[in-house]
Amino acid sequence: MFRLVDIADFSRDGLAPYDPSGAPVLVTHVERMWAVVTGRQGDRVACLLDNQPYATHTSLEVLDPLSVPLTHLIATGDVRPELAEHLAFAERMAAQDERPAGSATPVDPGARPRIRSDQQAICDRADVRAEPPSPFGLALLARDVPGGSGVLQGARFEPAPERRDTGWVFFRGDDFEAVSQTVGFDIVTVQEASRAHPDILARLALPVGWAFSVGDGVDDLYEVELVD
Repeated sequence: MFRLVDIADFSRDGLAPYDPSGAPVLVTHVERMWAVVTGRQGDRVACLLDNQPYATHTSLEVLDPLSVPLTHLIATGDVRPELAEHLAFAERMAAQDERPAGSATPVDPGARPRIRSDQQAICDRADVRAEPPSPFGLALLARDVPGGSGVLQGARFEPAPERRDTGWVFFRGDDFEAVSQTVGFDIVTVQEASRAHPDILARLALPVGWAFSVGDGVDDLYEVELVD
């Protein structure tokens, strides 16, 4: 379990992601992450990080070497039969690492949030600051989105922190009310929503007040009116 620095998220922290000057508002939170154990050193284990943190202001990367106290391990998985190949790949990647101090390289607190490259490309296209939601924040997902066809609509309205709501709504068709009365919606995590349709993940960092339409030759980004 790692305590990392992340840009604030309405649904998780009840805080705006940026202050009035435009600087990121930073918070700490805990992420559970997998690592590949490569050896033991007394009461610690040597590991290679095995997933990318969600946090926006950490320099930790996949394959970073770690020394973790045994008391910090919360679960174990299976033996990796391909460990030798994994270590060789990690060594090649380490040779290309341009961070002066590796995973310990300080992160500028005023830097824009580090997010997926496809998410940053969408925000750059809309010319907006990224507001990445917590993967465990909640969203509304129409029941016909997984496996359905036609144009996918996504809109991010004002979040409700007391409900862990990120403000995101995803549906097909042009009429939200009609979808609500016929197809219906499920409340899911943002992580679950991103697995329901391949075009959702790249657009999740769009800020509150933005929407998208994608599919059947359509790929639009636009602002939506926020009403109480």
